[in-house]
Amino acid sequence: MHNSSMWLVWSAVLLALLLPEALLPTADAASEPLCTYRNLEGETIFLKYLPLIKRGEDYVDFGKDGRCLKRAVCTDTFDTTVEDCAQHKITCANKARFTGVFPGCCLKCP
Repeated sequence: MHNSSMWLVWSAVLLALLLPEALLPTADAASEPLCTYRNLEGETIFLKYLPLIKRGEDYVDFGKDGRCLKRAVCTDTFDTTVEDCAQHKITCANKARFTGVFPGCCLKCP
């Protein structure tokens, strides 16, 4: 009788440990395609493309002085497009024409 009791206890413990994993979806089945970007600090940033609004998430990379240097955007093909401040001809005079954080954050105006 002792052996059957131990077997029952071990079965219950094993079932308690394995059941939650079996009920969770696998990482491959539940994961969405993501874009990645390595920021200036060397961290990997994950971005999503949002098909319902046909727009990708973006990440603005700021330098230590508070000015931004780059912006990464996730595209509909799950590629990361990186824009550099040097690509935009922005001055303090025309800064108001740009909406959003980038590229207006590329420079500090009085």
